[in-house]
Amino acid sequence: MARKQVNWSGWSRYYLGRTLQLLGLFLVTGAMVLFFGSSEMRPMLGLTGTGAFVFFIGWLIARKKPA
Repeated sequence: MARKQVNWSGWSRYYLGRTLQLLGLFLVTGAMVLFFGSSEMRPMLGLTGTGAFVFFIGWLIARKKPA
């Protein structure tokens, strides 16, 4: 029985992207919880934008599963 070759770099890149997506979601959720009821909008928008950017970078990295 032949062993199947595993694309380690591809899978590592895929899971790095998925991890960045989760981190981005946690940043957005944390910003909303942290600044709930606060009159300060700028820090909340900054943290939410950072979370969205991290999520987007993760999405770009992990768009498709490696073969």
